[in-house]
Amino acid sequence: MRDADGVSPDPQADVIVVGLGAATVNLRARWWSDSRIADVLLAQDRVLGETKRRLQAAGVDLPFPTQQILFHDQTEETDGDRTRQREGWPPSAAGNPAPRAAVRPAPVPMPPAPPAPLA
Repeated sequence: MRDADGVSPDPQADVIVVGLGAATVNLRARWWSDSRIADVLLAQDRVLGETKRRLQAAGVDLPFPTQQILFHDQTEETDGDRTRQREGWPPSAAGNPAPRAAVRPAPVPMPPAPPAPLA
């Protein structure tokens, strides 16, 4: 940061840890520049660009955020019962809930419609 154009030497630039994420260490870089908005934005661009370049040159990985999405099988007898639902986990050694079709009574068939009158 100290070498970036537009960064004032006094007070000295620094970096502080502001948080720990699930897979991140969140840092805040602080530096001084002239007070005009254009100077602030140019200094920020130069500092952030130089910081990224140096981190990558030092072998620090800058990963993309990732998510894991789990789907639950809505055809099991436990669907809707939050205490027993598997929420997308693979089959267990203890066995899985039976499909809903296997535990529900079969629907009662409708009687046939009466024949249409003859014209």
